[in-house]
Amino acid sequence: MNVQVVSDQKLLNCYLSGDRNAISQLIERHSRRVRDYIQMMVKDGDVADDIFQETFIKACLLYTSDAAD
Repeated sequence: MNVQVVSDQKLLNCYLSGDRNAISQLIERHSRRVRDYIQMMVKDGDVADDIFQETFIKACLLYTSDAAD
């Protein structure tokens, strides 16, 4: 079986080119690890969920604004 894994950089480039599915793949790829880390830090599931969401929103906005410059 030959499974090709798309790099994070390629997914990010696709997202910046307008492929909204690419960001979903990136979030899915890293969500568990990021969410678990946040949960470990704040010790509150609801707060961790909010921080997790804000983290990815800010990352998307940051990359989008940098790409526009």
